[in-house]
Amino acid sequence: MIRLQQLALVAVATTCLACMAGARPSLAPFYRAEDRLLDDYIIVLNDDVDVSAVSSQMTSQAQTENVSFRVNRLFSTVLKGLHVFMSSRALSFVRAHSAVKYVEENGMVYTTETWGLDRIDQRSLPLDDKFSPYQGDGKGVSIYVIDTGIRTTHEEFEDRATFAYDAVEGAVGNGTDCRGHGTHCAGTAAGLRYGVAKKAMVYGVRVLGCQGSGTWSSVIKGMDWVAQHGIRPAVASMSLGGGGSRSVDESVASLYAQGVTVVVAAGNNGYEACRRSPARAPEAITVGATEDDDSRAYFSNYGGCVDIFAPGRYITAAYNEGDDDYNTISGTSMATPHVAGAAALLLSVDPMLTPADITNRLLNSATRDKISDARDSPNLLLFTP
Repeated sequence: MIRLQQLALVAVATTCLACMAGARPSLAPFYRAEDRLLDDYIIVLNDDVDVSAVSSQMTSQAQTENVSFRVNRLFSTVLKGLHVFMSSRALSFVRAHSAVKYVEENGMVYTTETWGLDRIDQRSLPLDDKFSPYQGDGKGVSIYVIDTGIRTTHEEFEDRATFAYDAVEGAVGNGTDCRGHGTHCAGTAAGLRYGVAKKAMVYGVRVLGCQGSGTWSSVIKGMDWVAQHGIRPAVASMSLGGGGSRSVDESVASLYAQGVTVVVAAGNNGYEACRRSPARAPEAITVGATEDDDSRAYFSNYGGCVDIFAPGRYITAAYNEGDDDYNTISGTSMATPHVAGAAALLLSVDPMLTPADITNRLLNSATRDKISDARDSPNLLLFTP
């Protein structure tokens, strides 16, 4: 139920910086963030560079030119790049480096926020008060909830929830969910009572803080961790979003290419999902939200970048204030883990399915032409085959 604002990425490469500035007549592209952070950038490098070497070169160049430049994080898997704090003077020489693909301003991102289970296992209304997926239970599948963290001790998860990684700036690193959003999403994906894939393992990758916000650099770092350490078969569930970010879209594509099915929220702005990242990423399964009468939820983004809809209004699931705490909230954030859980069901039956296979099966099995006011989106409602 919360929208994500954007953070930016800067592209950097691995050639000698001092040599490069003079050798390159043009500058690498530079992209603005909607909600930018001052002197905070993501540098995206070419794929064939040594990130550490470029980092050292740029740091040395900054010292030589007496300009402000500090490397905060390195990205090596979903993309090659750096998260840096630097002045506008440093930005000029960075963009002139031949190894730099592009630079983005870092920006802010935010969370986006049962009858849902009952709806996705039947073709038509009225609801029958049952959830009986035809196949699979999620066993043997890893769901990585890239969000605000997870309350791993919650009764919904039995012994299936684990802290994986904390990418939040300045965090103590224990992945604690102090917001509730991530726990709720994890509960919908894999909770014992309110979850779709009731036997899946669920991992908390914390990229958003206690206010439900974060930066694109943290989101990329979270995806980078999953790409390196994620246990396959795996699904990444990302109920977050912001303005368009090339580096985030590129990271989604890389995660997908490495065998992880990526499911993302369309966003709660009531406009075209193609204006948002990661919703606009072609490799992601982008999820819009429906009401309990099969209408598109008034807040749900729509359009050609939406792949499928799922229940997203008044969804009950686990929450973070106690091990038996539950909450009922709304948003494309709530629709997204329904689809992530459905992907896990498919993988538990056939672990060799690729992300492309999962996407095709979910879209081909979806219930057609039930959603009113789909607004130029594919009229597909999630169905658990």
